[in-house]
Amino acid sequence: MIEAIDALAELTSRTNPDEAALATVRYRLSRLSGERRRLVEALCAELAPQMSPADAATLRTLREDTAANRFESSAHVSGWSLRDVVKDWPGYCAASAKVRQSMLQQIEREKQLLYPHL
Repeated sequence: MIEAIDALAELTSRTNPDEAALATVRYRLSRLSGERRRLVEALCAELAPQMSPADAATLRTLREDTAANRFESSAHVSGWSLRDVVKDWPGYCAASAKVRQSMLQQIEREKQLLYPHL
């Protein structure tokens, strides 16, 4: 997942869009994001019954945040068709940076909350 985020960051650091590479990386990132969300959901569901009420509540919040991030990511992807990206490359690059940062923060939070229980 981090590799795909980094690949998108590299593509958006360029002066002009590489449409083929961008389409490939965006597809890969969408697929990996879905897999990650499903895994986080499954881990939260499995771990919560074994946790203290406070820790279980933290996992509930993580699940809710994961759903909110899913909505944010879907809105970003649907709002930036490849045609729109090409028309407004600087705008896409800025929007992409915000979403990538949000994704990295969410991944870090998942690691902090889930890894100690695995």
